[in-house]
Amino acid sequence: MGTCVSCGHELGGGRFCTSCGRPVGAPPPPPSTPPPPQAGQVPQPAPRYPLFADESEPTYDAPPPSPPRRRRRPVWPAAVAAAALVLAVGVLAGIAALSGDDDPPPAATPGSTGHGHSSSATPSGADLATGSTVSVPATAPPNQDVTGRPTTYDGDNMLDGVPETCWRMPGDGTGEEITVTLPQETRLRRVGLINGYAKTARDAQGNELDWYHGNRRVLSVEWVFDDGTTEQQDLSDTRAVQWLDVDVTTTTVVLRLVTVSPPGTGRAARDYTAISDLSFVAG
Repeated sequence: MGTCVSCGHELGGGRFCTSCGRPVGAPPPPPSTPPPPQAGQVPQPAPRYPLFADESEPTYDAPPPSPPRRRRRPVWPAAVAAAALVLAVGVLAGIAALSGDDDPPPAATPGSTGHGHSSSATPSGADLATGSTVSVPATAPPNQDVTGRPTTYDGDNMLDGVPETCWRMPGDGTGEEITVTLPQETRLRRVGLINGYAKTARDAQGNELDWYHGNRRVLSVEWVFDDGTTEQQDLSDTRAVQWLDVDVTTTTVVLRLVTVSPPGTGRAARDYTAISDLSFVAG
């Protein structure tokens, strides 16, 4: 009894192995070898245990690209434009409110000294102007002040003692005469006048507006009294009353406008001859 050299099965009494059918006594088969590679076939390496390095590395998805940032426009150009618009509207409103009389005051021009002891010092004694009456050659039409209130330019404005009111006439008043009738025959020691529209105002931007230099101003006058006495007075560039010493007894006083200035310049220019006040002091 023995075992099969091919499969190791226990042999019986027959001539062939009852397990694999190999003849009893045949030589053992040669060790198996892998078949030779075919032409063009790459030989495969022998199998081996997998290594840690053979494991595939995990893959990571790349983050999506960030969307482009939108550049914000600066705010200040719009703010500056809005401020400019508001300013323009304010200027236009100021011009409308002033009816064109909105220029800054022009520079004052030097005046001349007066004859006959002319001065701006306020004399003692009562002023007779408020009780007098006046006759004027012409009167400018009414208007409005910077606040929209009506303004008139009647001759009585010269007798109210308020410098901010005035009489004025259109154009150049050179050679014209104003006649004042006193309350009674009076011995006068001083006469005086404010020789222009002595009013100032403020526009919407706070600039001072000078109507004294915008209108025509009286530069020289003659005072004529009942007895024929005539006194000449040259006037300075001032909004104060300019006085002239006299010594006459009279009931009427004629003020003759000898020299009148041209109107001012710019938007404040007005072609009107103006006098704010007349004053008469008894002695």
